[in-house]
Amino acid sequence: MGVNSSKGFNFKLIANDTQLDLFQDETLTLSNNVTGLFDIGVLPSDFTRQITIPGTKNNNAFFKHVYDISVENPYLFSTNVKVPAYFDFDGFYLSQGYLQLNKVTVRANKYIESYEISLYGTLSSFSRDINKLYLTDLSNLSIYNHTASYDNIVDSWNYSLFDGDIVYPLAEYGAALEYTNGDIFFGLDDNEGAMTVQDFKPSIRVKKVLDAIFDYTGYTYSSTFFEQEWLDDVYMICNNSLKYPKFANVNLETYGVAKWGPISGSGITDLVIPESTITTLPWYNRLNDPSNVVGGDGTYTVNKTSALRGVLNLEILLSGSLGYPNISLNILPTGSSTPVATTTFPKFGDYFYANTNAMRAEGANGQNKTYSIQSQFNTSMIDPGTYNIALNWTDAYSSPYNNFKFTLDPGGNAKSYIEVKKNLQAADGRIMDIASNMPYGESGIKLVDFIKGLQKKFNLVIYPDNTKQNHFIIETFNNWYDKGEVVSFDSYINLDEPIEVIPANNLAVNKLEFGDKLGNDYIAQQFQKENVREFGKTYYTDTENFFSQGTFKVETTFSTTPLSQIPGTGLSGSVGGITPDVNCFDYSYYAYSGCTIYWTDCNGTSQSTFVSAGNTYNISCMRENSGTGCGPFTKGAQC
Repeated sequence: MGVNSSKGFNFKLIANDTQLDLFQDETLTLSNNVTGLFDIGVLPSDFTRQITIPGTKNNNAFFKHVYDISVENPYLFSTNVKVPAYFDFDGFYLSQGYLQLNKVTVRANKYIESYEISLYGTLSSFSRDINKLYLTDLSNLSIYNHTASYDNIVDSWNYSLFDGDIVYPLAEYGAALEYTNGDIFFGLDDNEGAMTVQDFKPSIRVKKVLDAIFDYTGYTYSSTFFEQEWLDDVYMICNNSLKYPKFANVNLETYGVAKWGPISGSGITDLVIPESTITTLPWYNRLNDPSNVVGGDGTYTVNKTSALRGVLNLEILLSGSLGYPNISLNILPTGSSTPVATTTFPKFGDYFYANTNAMRAEGANGQNKTYSIQSQFNTSMIDPGTYNIALNWTDAYSSPYNNFKFTLDPGGNAKSYIEVKKNLQAADGRIMDIASNMPYGESGIKLVDFIKGLQKKFNLVIYPDNTKQNHFIIETFNNWYDKGEVVSFDSYINLDEPIEVIPANNLAVNKLEFGDKLGNDYIAQQFQKENVREFGKTYYTDTENFFSQGTFKVETTFSTTPLSQIPGTGLSGSVGGITPDVNCFDYSYYAYSGCTIYWTDCNGTSQSTFVSAGNTYNISCMRENSGTGCGPFTKGAQC
């Protein structure tokens, strides 16, 4: 659907409210094709024309004698600034745009013969502007900047953060979020493995991004389509890179991440740790330290108040009587023997308990066995400073089962290590800059590609308002078509030339595919594998037209993914937040022989009590998987 004319007809060129003089024989080719309304990334969009105009007094005055190199003051015509201009085709059609001066032709060094200028339609000019800019350039999105915090994330779920313009969805960005299972002790459904502030990336209403593009580039638009309420629920995730959001002057991908262990040698391996003694680990072999937080003496530096999440891997020889240890990890400020954080490992105790019972059932009276054990851990909050890492253990049985030896890394095998995988509060309190977190892809996402994606996704047309400078109208194709008028173009078309009419039926395709690109996120990939189709794709096959053939794909520049909110997750300590009592249960323990029970309550406080033989002890609100001294326990109701 379009009109092309090579016939000359009267038109006016007005720039900055000045009508410029034209050559009388100037012919302008007019092309107004509807296909240009669907892809503003293809230049020229509405029009780009190069014409020559005469060097008249009127035109010379307009261009401020730019040709005369002797003129210094007043300033000459600015050739690097857009000059508003429009064509007036006999009052029948107005086309808004901009003028650019290309060159001036001087005759005999005395007078101006002509000016060569280029005219860009408003849509074409708009396309040129947004083809140079990226989503991350939208600094005017700073109105949505905010503090990254527990409170703001939760408030966004109630549309209380910027009236719902910013919402934090639950999505998988590569952090490998998992539920608690046999291998994962601290899943995201557990307090110990709960998501923290840095695991959440904001999403922004798509319409607000479109508004920001027009505002940033100096244009305006009107659209009944974007006034619909359902578009308030259309968001774009600010997923700029990797697992975590971007913050100024810090890389959360490596922040505080480290792995270190022993080097085989005297006093480092074959390390005997006495019972009930907090022993600093002489580990200074840095296996991974991208943020340089491990010192040459094995100390670990905390730069921001935070809890630590990581993995403790131990190679232990237990020799002597048939007992087993309850192990704790201790964080000691350098120069101090008092820990600021102590973490127990109930799974270690469960494992040793099972092995000890098995050996006892086989009639063993002693042991000399090496164990390779590993567990995830979370510490309590630790203030900035430099710390030593220490181990402590206590026996789980009374005499005669408590006379055994605890040797770390026996036989010179340096297999133990500690790994800090995450500073849990690394993002808390930092400023979330929305522009720098806008999607980037591999080499940046241009504004033009964003708008092209919207056009394809919602079948939109975008065209300049012929009466209002720098203003566009955006509508669905159907609405735009319905507003059209029947106008005769006979005077602009050479009817003596042959006209071909091809029945639209002959151009029909057999298969249509509508949708977005396949997202790279975990959930979208899994959906595709399980359902053998991409999420959000729609397929249509023509069964009525015998002559239809081929496939036509309508694919946007976006990718979509199913988002799901998992109950009971995301509830972790943060700026302005608390640690709620979730996954805490009442337990009871019957003591066959006297022993001490160790556990952690839901406030994170370590507890212990001695239970004499034949008695039952009830524990209120104990954290699941947090530790026992001599289980098994019977789990009761959740607190």
